[in-house]
Amino acid sequence: MKFRAKKNCTLIELLLAYHAGMSNSKAKKLIDNHTVKCGDKILKRPDEPIAEGQTVELLPKSVERAVKLDGFQLKIIHEDQWLLVVHKPPGIVSSGDTALEGQTLFTHVRSYLRDRYGSREQLFPVHRLDKAVEGLIIFARSNEVKEKFQENWKLVNKYYLAQTTAIPEKKEGTIRSWLREEANMKMVSYDREVPGSKEAITEYRVLKTFHSMALLEIKLDTGRKNQIRIHLSTIGCPIVGDRRYNDDGKTVNYIKLLSYKLEFTHPVTNQQLAFKLPIPPSFQR
Repeated sequence: MKFRAKKNCTLIELLLAYHAGMSNSKAKKLIDNHTVKCGDKILKRPDEPIAEGQTVELLPKSVERAVKLDGFQLKIIHEDQWLLVVHKPPGIVSSGDTALEGQTLFTHVRSYLRDRYGSREQLFPVHRLDKAVEGLIIFARSNEVKEKFQENWKLVNKYYLAQTTAIPEKKEGTIRSWLREEANMKMVSYDREVPGSKEAITEYRVLKTFHSMALLEIKLDTGRKNQIRIHLSTIGCPIVGDRRYNDDGKTVNYIKLLSYKLEFTHPVTNQQLAFKLPIPPSFQR
């Protein structure tokens, strides 16, 4: 995001000239949430002088913070005026009907925004993670940004870590099948297209093995419901803790599946962004 000064001014005056109707406080928050550059100089104050003809560039910066909301620890990995990347804990629904699900990650993030910036703040879910799954998740702060993400969702690189109860025969491979939701909202995998099914493609590679278990890195080429869980189960390597696609059909609050890395082009600034969580110690033993 670049702005060229048409006359001598201050940094905040330049931003206000390009954002009709923006308040001073909003412009100051824009500066706080970005790395602001003028040539090789980093600008930090709203009253920094800008000369006519100079170009100022605003680059989104990671504003990682933990916020406590009514006993819930919200971990924000990145925040700018267009989107947030949040670390979702296991055991909470990403988004949905609060009448059915109660508090969701979405409602916690929206509460954070409205407490911080005002009651008119909006939030839109870009994608979801299963309730039992932990990891990185993106929220948009406008419907336009949400639509840009969803139009280009195939260009977002999504990586997971999974600890499996068995070691795959091949060190790396691609699992391709057709998934269809059937009884009890459970997904069933078919080796060919059947009515109501959708193609699902999962790439994996083995990072580490220990005893009869393995740590896999997963890259999703499609994003179907329960895709990783059922695909790993179909090759005889169900995820640790995932009893829904393993033995007894029960669900648990936590399985060893982590959405640990996201790479994408910012839908507004076109900056290349990448976020990565550390490998939890529990995934390595």
